[in-house]
Amino acid sequence: MKGTLIGLLLVSSALSGFQTEKSDKTAIELFNGRNLEGWEIVNGGRFSVDEGVLKINRGTGWLRSTDTFGDFVLTMEFRFSETGANSGIFIRTGSTSADDSNGWPNNGYQVQCMDTLTGTPLAHMIPYGAPPFEHHSDLEALKRAYKPAGEWHTYEIKAYGERLWVTLNGELITTATSIKNLTGHIGIQGELGLLEFRKIELFEIS
Repeated sequence: MKGTLIGLLLVSSALSGFQTEKSDKTAIELFNGRNLEGWEIVNGGRFSVDEGVLKINRGTGWLRSTDTFGDFVLTMEFRFSETGANSGIFIRTGSTSADDSNGWPNNGYQVQCMDTLTGTPLAHMIPYGAPPFEHHSDLEALKRAYKPAGEWHTYEIKAYGERLWVTLNGELITTATSIKNLTGHIGIQGELGLLEFRKIELFEIS
């Protein structure tokens, strides 16, 4: 119990530090609402922009940020355009991809972005060829945060050193440690689903 309490205090302290670090910095607008400037479509992914919204029209492959980032706070708004829609958010991910029909990254981490509370649920962490890590997801918090298809969600993903935090709609869902990739691309996965994004911005942490 004492070790658990210390761990919780450390996480709380780290999260407070993030707020202090990012408060005096300017956000990097990763999606400008007009086009895919600053991004590269990889392996034939079906990504487009329409009326200020970034859309995934099924397909596979992924959308990769031109720049790479280390320690950051990433905020993005998204919604599922159909029940069960499936995608993922790649973080600290290498530029290379698997040589298969999906063409997804083979050296990074994914935050699940699928409309589900079971199996590998929304906001869960998934390795994509990166070294093993430790993580925990709070399923009760996920149930509180969840919104059905058609409603907008907000992810806040924080990466600092070997730690990651995933917050969905204001609820801390997932914490991860022993993250060995310390820099990499931001990415969005195409996994045969219909999804939309309307805000993607990032604060770098020095």
